[in-house]
Amino acid sequence: MAGKGPDVYLLEKKEENVIEEAIPLLENPYKTMQSGALAPLDEFMEKDSYWEDSTYNEVILKAGQYDETQYILPMSVRYDVLPRTTDMEEMTGDTLGEWLEQAKNSGDIRIKQAMNMALRCARWIQPAVDYESGEIFFDQKKWSEFADEIFQFKTDEQESLLQGQHYQVDMPGPNLWQEGIDWQVVPDLDGNKMASIMTYGAVGMSSDCKKEAYEFLMLFLNDRTKDYENENPDAPLPRLYGYIDRGDIPVQEKVFEEWMGNLPDEAVQEMEETFHELDGAYFLTKAERELYEGIDEIFMKNRSEGYDWSADIPKVAERAWNTYKMMVSE
Repeated sequence: MAGKGPDVYLLEKKEENVIEEAIPLLENPYKTMQSGALAPLDEFMEKDSYWEDSTYNEVILKAGQYDETQYILPMSVRYDVLPRTTDMEEMTGDTLGEWLEQAKNSGDIRIKQAMNMALRCARWIQPAVDYESGEIFFDQKKWSEFADEIFQFKTDEQESLLQGQHYQVDMPGPNLWQEGIDWQVVPDLDGNKMASIMTYGAVGMSSDCKKEAYEFLMLFLNDRTKDYENENPDAPLPRLYGYIDRGDIPVQEKVFEEWMGNLPDEAVQEMEETFHELDGAYFLTKAERELYEGIDEIFMKNRSEGYDWSADIPKVAERAWNTYKMMVSE
């Protein structure tokens, strides 16, 4: 109210495949960390016993660091897995391109249908940028060539998916949560298995109560409130059991059982295994939204007879690359 800025940032992002009308409070969390608007958290974390015995995935934590200093605490993520029953082919390649090639040659319609996950075009090349070095990893040519393959694959094999339909009634895909399911984390074109950060928190640099702000954020990561409630069952406490939203995946393994509810133990174990397969995490920026919006627009045009997508795909890639370049140089 005094104009000094917020004490606490507790923010969320929409999924990659959502056209976002409103501009988020932090348009680019990477540049916000560089700007000096956020307080370093290392001093508080070093004194917090939570970090000594937590099951927080460190590769996710690194996404909130700049110059080896922690500024943002990721609190929930999302990543894609391909569910496979014992009678389905295992995806044997290391990259998304190899997965697509296997799906093309497969006689199992369920494998072809599962490639619908590849439409999350923001995940095709991640990380796309190193904001510390200023290096752009997003490869326009590689991205465009894969997008062209995806459109051809969908046109040839999956017209029903292009029309927004679900799995064929006579050939249902596997239920992600049923017993006897093996999960594989979907890689990107470089073989990276990345998660997008959905919810995160930070402390404002201008805050006069940084320690208290940090402790407030930590209520969303640890189970102190749960322990306290067990000891004081009549206490009117919020249920902050280590996650923000049940629709997102928590960032620490110890709350998976609680998060997944009454699902089979096998499903919990599969989730834990995929959790440890992750190579890193990334924040969604304007460029990721542009990639999805561009692909979505091409899909809509592709419903018109005679439309040739090959000329529009490179334009989407070039626009995203220019956005990445602009964000790096700001």
